[in-house]
Amino acid sequence: MTAQTSPEQPAGENTREDTEETPLAKATRPVRWLGVTVAGGLATVIAGIVVTGWSWVQDQWRDFHREPRISAIVYSPETAGISFAFPDAITSGPDRRLLLNGGYEPLVRSRGSRIGEIKVLLVLRGRRNDPVRVLDVRPRILSSGPVAAGTCFHLPNAGESPVFPVKADLDRLASSGRSAGRLLEKNIDLVYGERTSVELTVTARKRRYEWDIEVSYAYGDSAEVQRAYFTAEGDRPFRLTGPARRYTIGYSSMISYFRETGRNVKRC
Repeated sequence: MTAQTSPEQPAGENTREDTEETPLAKATRPVRWLGVTVAGGLATVIAGIVVTGWSWVQDQWRDFHREPRISAIVYSPETAGISFAFPDAITSGPDRRLLLNGGYEPLVRSRGSRIGEIKVLLVLRGRRNDPVRVLDVRPRILSSGPVAAGTCFHLPNAGESPVFPVKADLDRLASSGRSAGRLLEKNIDLVYGERTSVELTVTARKRRYEWDIEVSYAYGDSAEVQRAYFTAEGDRPFRLTGPARRYTIGYSSMISYFRETGRNVKRC
């Protein structure tokens, strides 16, 4: 007895019932497409709201804890190519021994002033997700007095490298105050973690000054100009003096130590 087989449908072919789309399926196809599109758009919008909202919460948290909105690295190496002066004449005692042995750093930190000009590199960093707009960078004079004419000493020359330049004359700032106008040529926007560098070239000819760095900025929706202040290493002010006509005593660098160059010297 042989078994009867029914005619087989060719492989890969669909029946008419499978290939024909029902009227209901045709009618709902645009609705399905619209639903997928709207769902994707809503997911993108919700994700954006969550990210933006979390950034806002982080900024509010930092404001509540009074964390600074701008931080800075201040760099002004007291090494080669610069001259210093002290108001007092170092002619004897432990200070003279320090100079003769090359140990000028403690003297500079305690009362030494750069002569004529100083360059300070300020690396600013934003500390909020909402951008902080830096409007100006300038020295703020803390005190002043006659030029330092007691002791001077000089170090060998070295190279320089400018970034965002700011030039300030302390004699002019002392006489005109804040009305001297802004010193930073363009605004700088900083978001969280973003950095930029400003190089200040500060000069003095007539007097001796102690000063720090004032950064003016705008933040958020506030129309108020806010300010942050930065000092030299060790939380001490910068010091700068104009050149004196004569110095009671002068010293010159001899690689690892200093030697006395003369008394009543005209130039450092």
